[in-house]
Amino acid sequence: MSDFDRFVGVWELEEIEDFLEGKRGPAPGFERPLGLLIYLAAGFMSVNFAGSSRDPFLREFSPTLAELAAASATYGGYAGRWELEKDAPVVVHLPEVSFVPNRVGARVRRSYSFSENLLLLRPIALSPGETAPDRVLRWRRRP
Repeated sequence: MSDFDRFVGVWELEEIEDFLEGKRGPAPGFERPLGLLIYLAAGFMSVNFAGSSRDPFLREFSPTLAELAAASATYGGYAGRWELEKDAPVVVHLPEVSFVPNRVGARVRRSYSFSENLLLLRPIALSPGETAPDRVLRWRRRP
């Protein structure tokens, strides 16, 4: 089975692990993350993830600025196209819509590896001079 075929499907976020100052552990705010990552064979993808301890808004259609800031601190997501690089184990996400405006139109690159029914993704800096977090996102294939 090709790597492309292995990607296609629905993945559930199991863990976001950071490596900070020689220590490893859950990314702050993501101790029990929730998320879905979907890859379609047609070349489209979508990802949404959040911390599990976010407080609900008092009024869903008119949250306060503080509620919005707190909710956005542990949320991310985007959707668009995806492709694999030919010479390296790197998946490229091409967001057409994104929670982070800077990512629209960008090439969001992630190194990847598979381990049985797990997909491990590691961020790669978006541009020269930037440093990506030393982080691993563990996704488990949904049946």
